[in-house]
Amino acid sequence: MRSIRIYVGIVMNTTPITIDKVNYTVVGGKREPSLRRHSPLISIVLLSRAGRVFKAEALSVLSKLNVYEIISIEGEGAGWDVEALSVRFSEIRFVRIHKKNITEGEKINIGIEESQARFILVLYDDMSVASGGISERLLERITGSEAVCTVPLIQSRKQSTVPTIMSPAFMRNTLKIVQLPPAVDGMDSLFPFDFCGIYNRELFTQLGGFDKRITGKWWQKLDFGFRAHMWGEKIQCSTSFRIKYLDEIPEESITPDQSYRFFYLKNLTVRFDGDTGSIPAGRFPAYHLKSGESFFTSLKEFREAREWVENNKYRFRMEARSITEIWEAPEH
Repeated sequence: MRSIRIYVGIVMNTTPITIDKVNYTVVGGKREPSLRRHSPLISIVLLSRAGRVFKAEALSVLSKLNVYEIISIEGEGAGWDVEALSVRFSEIRFVRIHKKNITEGEKINIGIEESQARFILVLYDDMSVASGGISERLLERITGSEAVCTVPLIQSRKQSTVPTIMSPAFMRNTLKIVQLPPAVDGMDSLFPFDFCGIYNRELFTQLGGFDKRITGKWWQKLDFGFRAHMWGEKIQCSTSFRIKYLDEIPEESITPDQSYRFFYLKNLTVRFDGDTGSIPAGRFPAYHLKSGESFFTSLKEFREAREWVENNKYRFRMEARSITEIWEAPEH
Protein backbone atom coordinates (compact mmCIF):
# COMPACT_ATOMS: atom_id res chain seq x y z
CA MET A 1 0.00 0.00 0.00
CA ARG A 2 1.40 3.37 -0.96
CA SER A 3 0.38 6.57 0.79
CA ILE A 4 0.69 10.05 -0.71
CA ARG A 5 0.17 13.15 1.36
CA ILE A 6 -0.90 16.46 -0.11
CA TYR A 7 -0.96 19.49 2.15
CA VAL A 8 -3.99 21.67 1.69
CA GLY A 9 -2.40 25.06 1.24
CA ILE A 10 -1.14 27.49 -1.39
CA VAL A 11 2.50 27.22 -2.29
CA MET A 12 3.20 28.21 -5.89
CA ASN A 13 3.36 31.62 -7.55
CA THR A 14 1.39 30.83 -10.68
CA THR A 15 -1.66 31.97 -12.60
CA PRO A 16 -4.21 29.64 -14.22
CA ILE A 17 -3.33 29.27 -17.89
CA THR A 18 -5.82 29.89 -20.67
CA ILE A 19 -5.12 27.70 -23.72
CA ASP A 20 -6.41 28.49 -27.19
CA LYS A 21 -8.09 25.87 -29.35
CA VAL A 22 -5.59 23.26 -30.48
CA ASN A 23 -4.94 22.62 -34.17
CA TYR A 24 -4.28 19.08 -35.30
CA THR A 25 -4.12 16.97 -38.45
CA VAL A 26 -5.64 13.53 -38.95
CA VAL A 27 -3.54 11.13 -41.04
CA GLY A 28 -4.85 7.81 -42.39
CA GLY A 29 -7.84 5.83 -41.26
CA LYS A 30 -10.72 4.60 -43.41
CA ARG A 31 -13.96 6.01 -42.02
CA GLU A 32 -16.42 4.41 -44.46
CA PRO A 33 -18.92 2.27 -42.49
CA SER A 34 -18.59 -0.56 -45.00
CA LEU A 35 -14.95 -0.98 -44.05
CA ARG A 36 -15.66 -1.31 -40.33
CA ARG A 37 -15.64 -4.86 -39.01
CA HIS A 38 -17.27 -4.05 -35.67
CA SER A 39 -20.08 -1.90 -34.31
CA PRO A 40 -19.15 1.51 -32.86
CA LEU A 41 -19.23 0.29 -29.27
CA ILE A 42 -15.62 0.72 -28.22
CA SER A 43 -12.61 2.53 -29.69
CA ILE A 44 -9.02 2.91 -28.55
CA VAL A 45 -7.14 6.17 -27.98
CA LEU A 46 -3.43 5.40 -27.87
CA LEU A 47 -1.09 7.90 -26.22
CA SER A 48 2.59 8.06 -27.17
CA ARG A 49 5.29 7.69 -24.54
CA ALA A 50 7.71 4.99 -25.66
CA GLY A 51 8.51 6.41 -29.10
CA ARG A 52 9.49 3.80 -31.69
CA VAL A 53 10.40 1.22 -29.07
CA PHE A 54 6.90 -0.23 -28.71
CA LYS A 55 4.80 1.78 -31.16
CA ALA A 56 4.64 -0.60 -34.13
CA GLU A 57 4.27 -3.64 -31.88
CA ALA A 58 1.51 -1.95 -29.88
CA LEU A 59 -0.40 -0.98 -33.01
CA SER A 60 -0.06 -4.47 -34.44
CA VAL A 61 -1.46 -6.09 -31.28
CA LEU A 62 -4.25 -3.55 -30.77
CA SER A 63 -5.40 -3.78 -34.40
CA LYS A 64 -6.33 -7.42 -33.75
CA LEU A 65 -8.78 -6.53 -30.97
CA ASN A 66 -12.53 -6.33 -31.57
CA VAL A 67 -12.72 -2.54 -31.50
CA TYR A 68 -14.35 -0.10 -33.88
CA GLU A 69 -11.34 2.14 -34.46
CA ILE A 70 -7.90 3.05 -33.13
CA ILE A 71 -6.83 6.67 -32.79
CA SER A 72 -3.13 7.24 -32.13
CA ILE A 73 -2.32 10.63 -30.64
CA GLU A 74 1.00 12.02 -31.87
CA GLY A 75 2.92 15.05 -30.65
CA GLU A 76 4.12 17.97 -32.71
CA GLY A 77 7.48 16.32 -33.44
CA ALA A 78 5.93 13.27 -35.11
CA GLY A 79 6.81 13.18 -38.78
CA TRP A 80 8.26 10.42 -40.92
CA ASP A 81 7.24 7.74 -38.41
CA VAL A 82 3.58 8.71 -38.66
CA GLU A 83 3.65 8.65 -42.46
CA ALA A 84 5.28 5.22 -42.48
CA LEU A 85 2.97 3.81 -39.83
CA SER A 86 -0.12 5.17 -41.58
CA VAL A 87 0.87 3.19 -44.68
CA ARG A 88 1.50 0.03 -42.68
CA PHE A 89 -1.67 0.40 -40.58
CA SER A 90 -4.07 2.02 -43.02
CA GLU A 91 -7.11 1.47 -40.78
CA ILE A 92 -5.61 3.43 -37.88
CA ARG A 93 -6.11 7.18 -37.55
CA PHE A 94 -3.08 9.21 -36.47
CA VAL A 95 -3.81 12.58 -34.90
CA ARG A 96 -0.82 14.93 -35.19
CA ILE A 97 -1.17 17.78 -32.71
CA HIS A 98 0.42 21.09 -33.72
CA LYS A 99 1.15 22.47 -30.30
CA LYS A 100 4.09 22.30 -27.93
CA ASN A 101 3.70 21.21 -24.32
CA ILE A 102 0.14 19.99 -24.67
CA THR A 103 -1.16 18.26 -21.55
CA GLU A 104 -1.99 14.55 -21.42
CA GLY A 105 -5.57 15.31 -20.48
CA GLU A 106 -5.98 17.59 -23.47
CA LYS A 107 -4.70 14.82 -25.76
CA ILE A 108 -7.35 12.51 -24.30
CA ASN A 109 -10.03 15.17 -24.79
CA ILE A 110 -9.10 15.39 -28.47
CA GLY A 111 -8.99 11.62 -28.91
CA ILE A 112 -12.38 11.09 -27.31
CA GLU A 113 -13.89 13.94 -29.30
CA GLU A 114 -12.56 12.37 -32.50
CA SER A 115 -13.91 8.94 -31.61
CA GLN A 116 -17.29 7.74 -32.85
CA ALA A 117 -17.73 4.98 -30.27
CA ARG A 118 -19.76 4.97 -27.05
CA PHE A 119 -16.78 3.85 -24.99
CA ILE A 120 -13.09 4.65 -25.41
CA LEU A 121 -10.16 2.70 -24.00
CA VAL A 122 -7.27 5.06 -23.24
CA LEU A 123 -3.80 3.60 -22.79
CA TYR A 124 -0.15 4.28 -23.62
CA ASP A 125 1.99 2.57 -26.24
CA ASP A 126 4.13 0.99 -23.48
CA MET A 127 1.06 -0.91 -22.23
CA SER A 128 -0.69 -3.97 -23.60
CA VAL A 129 -4.12 -5.47 -23.11
CA ALA A 130 -3.66 -8.73 -21.18
CA SER A 131 -4.50 -12.10 -22.70
CA GLY A 132 -8.20 -12.45 -23.28
CA GLY A 133 -8.38 -8.99 -24.78
CA ILE A 134 -11.64 -7.11 -24.50
CA SER A 135 -14.07 -9.94 -23.83
CA GLU A 136 -17.81 -9.92 -24.47
CA ARG A 137 -18.34 -10.29 -20.73
CA LEU A 138 -16.26 -7.19 -20.08
CA LEU A 139 -18.16 -5.23 -22.72
CA GLU A 140 -21.48 -6.29 -21.18
CA ARG A 141 -20.28 -5.09 -17.78
CA ILE A 142 -19.03 -1.79 -19.18
CA THR A 143 -22.21 -1.07 -21.14
CA GLY A 144 -24.31 -1.83 -18.06
CA SER A 145 -22.20 0.36 -15.82
CA GLU A 146 -22.97 3.96 -14.93
CA ALA A 147 -19.28 4.79 -14.37
CA VAL A 148 -17.72 7.68 -16.27
CA CYS A 149 -14.54 5.58 -16.31
CA THR A 150 -13.87 1.89 -15.70
CA VAL A 151 -10.27 1.38 -14.61
CA PRO A 152 -8.32 -1.85 -15.10
CA LEU A 153 -6.24 -4.08 -12.91
CA ILE A 154 -2.74 -3.09 -13.99
CA GLN A 155 0.28 -5.34 -13.81
CA SER A 156 3.96 -4.48 -13.96
CA ARG A 157 6.12 -6.07 -16.61
CA LYS A 158 7.07 -8.63 -13.95
CA GLN A 159 3.33 -9.38 -13.58
CA SER A 160 2.93 -8.01 -10.06
CA THR A 161 -0.29 -6.10 -9.36
CA VAL A 162 0.17 -2.32 -9.29
CA PRO A 163 -1.66 -0.42 -6.48
CA THR A 164 -3.85 1.64 -8.78
CA ILE A 165 -6.94 2.24 -6.64
CA MET A 166 -6.83 5.84 -5.40
CA SER A 167 -8.54 6.27 -2.05
CA PRO A 168 -8.84 9.81 -0.59
CA ALA A 169 -8.97 10.88 3.05
CA PHE A 170 -8.63 14.15 4.96
CA MET A 171 -6.51 14.09 8.11
CA ARG A 172 -6.83 17.46 9.78
CA ASN A 173 -5.54 19.87 7.16
CA THR A 174 -3.99 17.22 4.95
CA LEU A 175 -5.51 15.50 1.92
CA LYS A 176 -4.16 11.97 1.83
CA ILE A 177 -4.28 9.73 -1.24
CA VAL A 178 -3.75 6.06 -0.44
CA GLN A 179 -2.91 3.70 -3.32
CA LEU A 180 -4.35 0.21 -2.94
CA PRO A 181 -4.30 -2.87 -5.16
CA PRO A 182 -7.68 -3.63 -6.79
CA ALA A 183 -8.63 -6.61 -4.61
CA VAL A 184 -12.29 -6.99 -5.63
CA ASP A 185 -14.39 -6.15 -8.63
CA GLY A 186 -16.21 -2.83 -8.53
CA MET A 187 -13.88 -0.99 -6.13
CA ASP A 188 -14.21 2.79 -6.35
CA SER A 189 -11.19 4.85 -7.32
CA LEU A 190 -10.82 8.61 -7.08
CA PHE A 191 -9.26 8.82 -10.54
CA PRO A 192 -7.76 6.57 -13.26
CA PHE A 193 -4.14 5.63 -12.61
CA ASP A 194 -1.87 6.83 -15.46
CA PHE A 195 -5.05 8.06 -17.24
CA CYS A 196 -5.72 4.43 -18.25
CA GLY A 197 -9.32 3.21 -18.42
CA ILE A 198 -12.44 2.78 -20.51
CA TYR A 199 -14.27 6.10 -20.61
CA ASN A 200 -17.99 6.55 -21.21
CA ARG A 201 -17.94 9.11 -24.03
CA GLU A 202 -21.27 10.77 -23.16
CA LEU A 203 -20.58 11.06 -19.43
CA PHE A 204 -17.00 12.18 -20.04
CA THR A 205 -18.20 14.94 -22.36
CA GLN A 206 -20.90 16.07 -19.90
CA LEU A 207 -18.24 16.22 -17.19
CA GLY A 208 -16.11 18.51 -19.33
CA GLY A 209 -13.19 16.13 -19.76
CA PHE A 210 -9.79 16.98 -18.34
CA ASP A 211 -9.12 20.63 -17.53
CA LYS A 212 -6.58 21.93 -20.04
CA ARG A 213 -5.71 24.83 -17.73
CA ILE A 214 -4.22 22.38 -15.22
CA THR A 215 -0.94 21.34 -16.81
CA GLY A 216 0.53 19.03 -14.15
CA LYS A 217 -0.44 15.37 -14.72
CA TRP A 218 -1.08 14.58 -11.05
CA TRP A 219 -3.21 17.66 -10.42
CA GLN A 220 -5.05 17.22 -13.71
CA LYS A 221 -6.08 13.68 -12.74
CA LEU A 222 -6.90 14.74 -9.19
CA ASP A 223 -9.09 17.58 -10.50
CA PHE A 224 -10.91 15.21 -12.89
CA GLY A 225 -11.51 12.69 -10.10
CA PHE A 226 -12.76 15.17 -7.52
CA ARG A 227 -15.00 16.88 -10.07
CA ALA A 228 -16.43 13.54 -11.16
CA HIS A 229 -17.32 12.50 -7.61
CA MET A 230 -18.44 15.97 -6.53
CA TRP A 231 -20.81 15.95 -9.53
CA GLY A 232 -22.17 12.51 -8.67
CA GLU A 233 -20.24 10.35 -11.16
CA LYS A 234 -18.44 7.06 -10.50
CA ILE A 235 -14.98 5.73 -11.33
CA GLN A 236 -14.78 2.00 -10.67
CA CYS A 237 -12.42 -0.91 -11.24
CA SER A 238 -13.11 -4.07 -13.19
CA THR A 239 -10.66 -6.80 -12.17
CA SER A 240 -11.45 -8.80 -15.32
CA PHE A 241 -10.11 -5.86 -17.36
CA ARG A 242 -6.31 -6.22 -17.27
CA ILE A 243 -3.53 -4.05 -18.64
CA LYS A 244 0.19 -4.82 -18.45
CA TYR A 245 3.19 -2.49 -18.63
CA LEU A 246 5.81 -3.45 -21.22
CA ASP A 247 8.42 -1.24 -19.57
CA GLU A 248 9.10 0.28 -16.17
CA ILE A 249 6.20 2.08 -14.51
CA PRO A 250 6.80 5.81 -15.06
CA GLU A 251 7.40 7.91 -11.99
CA GLU A 252 5.21 10.94 -11.46
CA SER A 253 5.87 14.11 -9.54
CA ILE A 254 3.29 15.02 -6.91
CA THR A 255 5.07 18.20 -5.89
CA PRO A 256 2.68 21.17 -5.95
CA ASP A 257 3.42 23.00 -9.19
CA GLN A 258 1.86 25.71 -11.30
CA SER A 259 -1.37 23.70 -11.53
CA TYR A 260 -1.94 23.24 -7.81
CA ARG A 261 -3.54 26.56 -6.99
CA PHE A 262 -6.29 26.24 -9.60
CA PHE A 263 -6.99 22.65 -8.53
CA TYR A 264 -7.21 23.88 -4.93
CA LEU A 265 -9.65 26.66 -5.78
CA LYS A 266 -11.89 24.54 -8.04
CA ASN A 267 -12.18 21.67 -5.62
CA LEU A 268 -11.05 22.15 -2.05
CA THR A 269 -12.59 25.59 -1.48
CA VAL A 270 -16.06 24.63 -2.82
CA ARG A 271 -18.88 24.40 -0.32
CA PHE A 272 -22.15 22.56 -1.00
CA ASP A 273 -25.32 23.77 0.75
CA GLY A 274 -27.55 20.87 -0.27
CA ASP A 275 -28.64 22.45 -3.55
CA THR A 276 -25.68 24.22 -5.16
CA GLY A 277 -21.93 24.53 -4.97
CA SER A 278 -20.14 27.82 -4.35
CA ILE A 279 -16.86 29.36 -3.25
CA PRO A 280 -17.62 31.68 -0.32
CA ALA A 281 -16.22 35.17 -0.81
CA GLY A 282 -14.88 35.05 2.74
CA ARG A 283 -12.26 32.51 1.66
CA PHE A 284 -10.37 35.10 -0.38
CA PRO A 285 -8.32 36.76 2.42
CA ALA A 286 -6.78 33.45 3.48
CA TYR A 287 -6.17 32.48 -0.14
CA HIS A 288 -4.45 35.81 -0.85
CA LEU A 289 -2.18 35.52 2.17
CA LYS A 290 -1.08 31.97 1.29
CA SER A 291 -0.71 32.54 -2.44
CA GLY A 292 2.31 34.82 -2.19
CA GLU A 293 0.94 36.83 -5.10
CA SER A 294 -0.08 40.46 -5.35
CA PHE A 295 -3.59 41.39 -4.28
CA PHE A 296 -4.81 41.86 -7.85
CA THR A 297 -3.27 38.61 -9.16
CA SER A 298 -4.70 36.49 -6.37
CA LEU A 299 -8.07 38.24 -6.72
CA LYS A 300 -8.09 37.48 -10.46
CA GLU A 301 -7.38 33.80 -9.79
CA PHE A 302 -10.01 33.65 -7.07
CA ARG A 303 -12.64 35.30 -9.28
CA GLU A 304 -11.89 32.96 -12.20
CA ALA A 305 -12.41 29.89 -10.05
CA ARG A 306 -15.46 31.38 -8.35
CA GLU A 307 -17.03 32.17 -11.73
CA TRP A 308 -16.37 28.61 -12.94
CA VAL A 309 -18.07 27.15 -9.85
CA GLU A 310 -20.98 29.58 -10.22
CA ASN A 311 -21.46 28.50 -13.86
CA ASN A 312 -21.59 24.86 -12.75
CA LYS A 313 -23.22 25.28 -9.35
CA TYR A 314 -26.17 22.98 -10.08
CA ARG A 315 -23.87 20.12 -11.07
CA PHE A 316 -22.49 19.69 -7.56
CA ARG A 317 -23.81 16.89 -5.36
CA MET A 318 -21.27 17.16 -2.53
CA GLU A 319 -18.03 18.87 -1.55
CA ALA A 320 -14.53 17.45 -1.45
CA ARG A 321 -14.44 16.65 2.26
CA SER A 322 -17.76 14.80 2.02
CA ILE A 323 -16.24 12.48 -0.58
CA THR A 324 -13.64 11.30 1.90
CA GLU A 325 -16.21 10.98 4.71
CA ILE A 326 -18.44 8.61 2.74
CA TRP A 327 -15.67 6.76 0.92
CA GLU A 328 -16.09 3.09 1.60
CA ALA A 329 -13.14 1.80 3.54
CA PRO A 330 -11.72 -1.31 1.86
CA GLU A 331 -12.22 -4.55 3.76
CA HIS A 332 -9.60 -6.44 1.82
